Amino acid sequence: MNRRTFTLSLLTLATSAALGLSGCGFELRRAPNLAFKSVQLTGFAANSPLASELAKALEDAGVSVVESTAAAAAQQNVPANIAASSPRVLSSHVVLEALSDTREQAVASITAFSQVRDLSLRTRFKFQLTRADGGKLIAPTELLLTNDLPYNEKDALAKIDESAAMHRAMQTDIVQQVMRRLAVVRPEQLAP
Repeated sequence: MNRRTFTLSLLTLATSAALGLSGCGFELRRAPNLAFKSVQLTGFAANSPLASELAKALEDAGVSVVESTAAAAAQQNVPANIAASSPRVLSSHVVLEALSDTREQAVASITAFSQVRDLSLRTRFKFQLTRADGGKLIAPTELLLTNDLPYNEKDALAKIDESAAMHRAMQTDIVQQVMRRLAVVRPEQLAP
């Protein structure tokens, strides 16, 4: 009898825990729903890792990354002369312009013997979002992430790899922040 009561109470506890967790609203993060169908990335360096990661995140969200407004018009089966004369046709196309994309490294602190103790790593990205007709959707916005990295001369090569990994992590964080900012653009804002 005692064993049966224990098993029954354990089953009741497990059931109530499962019901409690199912109602908490937990949901995995997924790509945001964006109001536009195509985007042109401009102002990035030719081999910018931030641009390629941002393009991948946009494509994962269902947005086409195009080289130009003419390519967006062709993708929507709109003749180029009509798209140029009537920007309203391209109301689902936006231009994300990178105003600056930099990675910086500076000495944060030194020892009494003038040896580097900490490095400060910074990733800075400034951008703006405009409609196809040039109207601003998101004013120039700067994102800046900073991390400190302890440094030891004996581990110089390992610290180079660690700083590169830290810059990549900050870049991924910046891409996620940009995607969240792009998600606030509403369809009614896209109309000229």
